[in-house]
Amino acid sequence: METTSGLGRKLSVTVAPDRVEDGMKKAFSALNRKIRLKGFRQGKVPRAVLEREYGSDVARDVVSELVEETCGEVIEANRLDVVVAPRLLKQELQPDKTLVYEAEVEIRPEFALASYTGIEVERRIVRVEDDHIARALERLREQMSVLEADEDRINVEPGDIVVFDMYGFSGGEAVPGTSGRDIQLEVGSGRFPDEFEKQLVGVTRSIKTPITVPFAEDHQDQQLAGKTVRFDVTVKEIKRKVVPDLSDDFVKDLGWEGCDSLDDLRAKVRSDLEKRARSDADRAARGLLIDELVTANPFESPSALVDQTISRLAHDMGLHEVPEDKVEELREALKPRAVRQVAAGFILDAIAKAEEVEVSKEELEQVLRQQVMQAGDKADEVRKHYSRPAALIELHTGLVREKALEKAVELTTQRDVEVDESQVADRG
Repeated sequence: METTSGLGRKLSVTVAPDRVEDGMKKAFSALNRKIRLKGFRQGKVPRAVLEREYGSDVARDVVSELVEETCGEVIEANRLDVVVAPRLLKQELQPDKTLVYEAEVEIRPEFALASYTGIEVERRIVRVEDDHIARALERLREQMSVLEADEDRINVEPGDIVVFDMYGFSGGEAVPGTSGRDIQLEVGSGRFPDEFEKQLVGVTRSIKTPITVPFAEDHQDQQLAGKTVRFDVTVKEIKRKVVPDLSDDFVKDLGWEGCDSLDDLRAKVRSDLEKRARSDADRAARGLLIDELVTANPFESPSALVDQTISRLAHDMGLHEVPEDKVEELREALKPRAVRQVAAGFILDAIAKAEEVEVSKEELEQVLRQQVMQAGDKADEVRKHYSRPAALIELHTGLVREKALEKAVELTTQRDVEVDESQVADRG
């Protein structure tokens, strides 16, 4: 074992020929029991024949199993607290069946946990104002709005909801992906290119109208990049949004329990907004506590774990395909968050150990049942995911860390401060 960095260890492993041969013997024996070869009874195929037909495949599988098995033994023998799966650097099966390989691992950082009791944390609770309630009621009105066809109108105006068919052409040829029927669009919503929506204003219902849109050379859709596309558009319906008035009848149509009048609804909305403000304040206070703990406990974070966290953060942001020239820029932008998350995890592990925080088998099973129930049609996928030991360990670790954070919060000194919306926004 060689130390390659503060947390990096390179393992150079040699597996003796007799152990490799033992693995080969078992693999060929298992293959013999299930394979059928013409001219031989099942289970009676000579090993030399099996080696000639399947030798390379068997050797590959045996080597893979031995690397995983022996690497685990080396890690255990050296009492390495490995935090990510080993990375295989190279391997060689020598002619005498000696297996030689190198693997790289990173271990858990060791640090003296700084005091985590009595840390002062400010809970910034947003004051619920009358305009917050008014905005919430407007959102409710929008949700309860209905669309009605406006039969008296024949020309499209900004803000109309229109239903139309369109067919796209460039150079006399149809452009894939630019045609559709019964498309519904609120004019001015920005769902379609700005030039398209501008020209849609004034179009006469039931008359096929050409709308020409030039697309930039660097447009993300290669079918459209650099082309000028003519869309033949036929508006079939012009609709208007009918928003209900705020009244007691509106409240009754909502059907909220305990709300029979507009005053009841306003009180309910205020109560809900105040609960949300306290919940947001709790979440932000936890973030501030994490920042304090990370600052108080400086240590090196395993680079492989940071890389994994960067990938997960990018995936969570919906960044599945990043241009090659932007990868490093994205990595540098996300790295501080990733380092903070990784460090916070180790610190919470240390707090859990110090406070003897545990997650029982019953608690773990309850969370699993909840996730399966919430998955709906994808319940089988969730069950399959947690059939892997690694997934269960990850879930257990996450639950322990949640409990450790709750314990750390209990041990803080919290100060509630009522603020307005802009002050929270300024804090970032």
